[in-house]
Amino acid sequence: MRSILSSRRFGFVFVALLLGLGPAVVAQEVTDAGSKGIEIADGVHLLAGLACNVIAVIAPDGVLIIDNGRASGSEDLEKSITELDAGPVRIVLDTHFHFDHIGANEALARDGAVIVAHENVRRRMLAEWRVPDTLGISYPTVAPYPEVALPILTITDSLTVHFGGHEIEVRYLPSAHSDADVAVFLRDANILHTGDLYLSNGFPIIDSYHGGTIDGLIAAVDALIDLIDDDTKVVPGHGPVSNRRELREYRHMLAAGRDRITALIDEGKTLEEVVAADPTAGLYRRGESWLPPKLFVWMVYVDLTRSRSPAEDTSG
Repeated sequence: MRSILSSRRFGFVFVALLLGLGPAVVAQEVTDAGSKGIEIADGVHLLAGLACNVIAVIAPDGVLIIDNGRASGSEDLEKSITELDAGPVRIVLDTHFHFDHIGANEALARDGAVIVAHENVRRRMLAEWRVPDTLGISYPTVAPYPEVALPILTITDSLTVHFGGHEIEVRYLPSAHSDADVAVFLRDANILHTGDLYLSNGFPIIDSYHGGTIDGLIAAVDALIDLIDDDTKVVPGHGPVSNRRELREYRHMLAAGRDRITALIDEGKTLEEVVAADPTAGLYRRGESWLPPKLFVWMVYVDLTRSRSPAEDTSG
């Protein structure tokens, strides 16, 4: 795979402590395994040390990967795949369009991989990504991607991929983390990759400027809980490998946070007053959240007040 250490090097808040929280045995094994990661099911590897959790599915003639990290980590991804000794990457499934999950699209596509994603991923990648300053934090602008980096196969609802003896279900969950999220379920291996619909290391990003909503995110998590069972390995977009019980806890955290913020809004509180009230206190119980809770509060506030006072359209 050609390395593209392009100009897309950003210090955005998405990039956090990966695979470092919680007691999960699988997560510790990944931390200790180097760039190759570990085999979490027959022919299915979780790759470590990248900007997001990447799954590699091995077939006799190549590899399918789910997400691929940042462009600046292309060499690390190349090393991880080379160590699998499984041939070239044939298919790339993008769970959404944020740069820390699709940064190696261009390098992979130039080497012949087919990029697959929801149709909104392609639409978002064609436009500039930008959001306003948030609580004193400025975010970089992401330029439109070149044609070669874009998905060439897009879905509107669902897709089944047969690869390496696995039946891989790709499901669209609308208006959740963004308007372009899919979850990927390897039913026979009982492994679910949630993308950023779920993070096991703290509060999530809700990209409300690009179609994300708190209610949609909760609905998406409900759908994922119904899809899996208690033995499913749940691979979040970031954080340690998880399970259905922890996914339920996450759902409770989201709903409780939304309800507390809604109550403060109904009392006529300003954004500053809502943030100062610390409505997420006690909701995340697994250490320190990778995302400062006040940023989660801000995003939920923006979403919930949008219909009352429409925010600037920054969708590009």
